[in-house]
Amino acid sequence: MGYRAQAISINASRAVYALNWFNIAPGLQYISRDLDLSLVQLGIMTTAFYIGLSTFQLVGGLLASRIGNRATSSLGITILGAAVIATGLSQNLPDLFASRLFAGIGSAMFFSPALGMISEIVPQDKYSFHVGLFNGSFNLGGGIGIIGWDFLDQAFSWRTPLFLSGGIMIALAVENYIILRGAKTSTFGARVFSRAGEVLRSRLIWILPIAALSGILSETVIGQLFVYYAETGLHMSPNVASVLGTTYLIIGFVGGIVGGYIFGRTRKRILMFLAWALMVGAFTAVIWMTSSFILLFLLLILLGILTVNVLSMLYTLTAEGTKDRGMVSFALSFVNFVQNIIGSFSPLLFSLVYDHSNYAFSWITIGAIGAACVSAGYMSLGYLRSEIYGRQPFFNTDSR
Repeated sequence: MGYRAQAISINASRAVYALNWFNIAPGLQYISRDLDLSLVQLGIMTTAFYIGLSTFQLVGGLLASRIGNRATSSLGITILGAAVIATGLSQNLPDLFASRLFAGIGSAMFFSPALGMISEIVPQDKYSFHVGLFNGSFNLGGGIGIIGWDFLDQAFSWRTPLFLSGGIMIALAVENYIILRGAKTSTFGARVFSRAGEVLRSRLIWILPIAALSGILSETVIGQLFVYYAETGLHMSPNVASVLGTTYLIIGFVGGIVGGYIFGRTRKRILMFLAWALMVGAFTAVIWMTSSFILLFLLLILLGILTVNVLSMLYTLTAEGTKDRGMVSFALSFVNFVQNIIGSFSPLLFSLVYDHSNYAFSWITIGAIGAACVSAGYMSLGYLRSEIYGRQPFFNTDSR
């Protein structure tokens, strides 16, 4: 089977995977009312997902190096689908915490193996484009999850739509496993730990995810809590709030494809990466300054394009900079681990800052943290200038 059909299968699963991340967002108000939960308790619930996501990133990468990308990614989205169904069955905060924790665990086991498989099946000169498409598919699915599940939640309450999306995810896990048979994948048995150690000795693999932290902070807080913020802080209707939340995600589908194409051809790759990451932090920090639908609509379009491309650049640079091609999945999982172990607490941080101050300071805090990390990344990369330009040709401003 050609690589295009296999890439489409992976991206379809990536879209539904994202749908199951964000379809909880329009249901938060119903969950809060039905189970009598506060904003801080909702923050705890959403944080549970990111705890599972971050702590199992490395497990997913190592497991992929032991049993293969195909088996690991299919297992991951099977767990995700089952956990989403369990969320729909939840009766209290502990139930929600546990189900969202396992949803995060399943998601962690899909991401890096799926992206690693793309690096193995697509031609190298098309990899940047396909990373953009992979991330764009995430945004497309997430946008559908917000706007589509807003209508479904209104029609059927919040439980039944979760049963539906979880079931679709499990069905796609089976489809993925079948259609990706024959795709080449590398496994290393016990040697995976020594090879993983070699990957972790690269200083760049520690610096890049910190420099791009504004991307995961923006994606997490806006994707999970913006709809709730617009409803409660700006007093918008659920439909209008969901349109804004969906805009942020769906625009990333187009932005990811176009950005991936451009990034694959730019000469000043690090400069573009850092500049876009800085803009994400800055624009996230000013969300509170307007309640105008039009201005928020335009701001979220810009943020959606910037965010998906910052993350795509991060994954592309990581994959291209991993000398051991069989350890690409692990390298990607580590980068995501560093990002998500910090980003996992951003919904809780956002809600706690609001609880002690206001929404304005919540948005400023999230944006400022992201911008500060870009500055730290810039200075760290400056110290590694000789390593970047001497040992990593793809970082060179003259590379294409």
